[in-house]
Amino acid sequence: MATQTAIRTLILQLPDQLVEQMPKSSEEQREVIWLGLQQLRVRRALELYRRGECTLAYAAQEAGITLREMIPLAYAHGLKPHVDPDLLEGELTPEQAARL
Repeated sequence: MATQTAIRTLILQLPDQLVEQMPKSSEEQREVIWLGLQQLRVRRALELYRRGECTLAYAAQEAGITLREMIPLAYAHGLKPHVDPDLLEGELTPEQAARL
């Protein structure tokens, strides 16, 4: 049996410029919010990594993405993660991931 996701109503006050750019369909509006939240999680997680408060693997976990997805995002945010390219070929062990 499929589980149904609960949907709640959220009322936001937005500047006119954002309202004008917002898609009209509720499905697309949900997608905009989901993508924005995903980017926020990545940005916050990479900030923890930048400050040395966590490993890149932990930052990826906090952002809700894989380590392989997080690596190019780290570079895109001006970080230089210490990643051995050979580690990206196969499965990572927890010990290897903890060092990234």
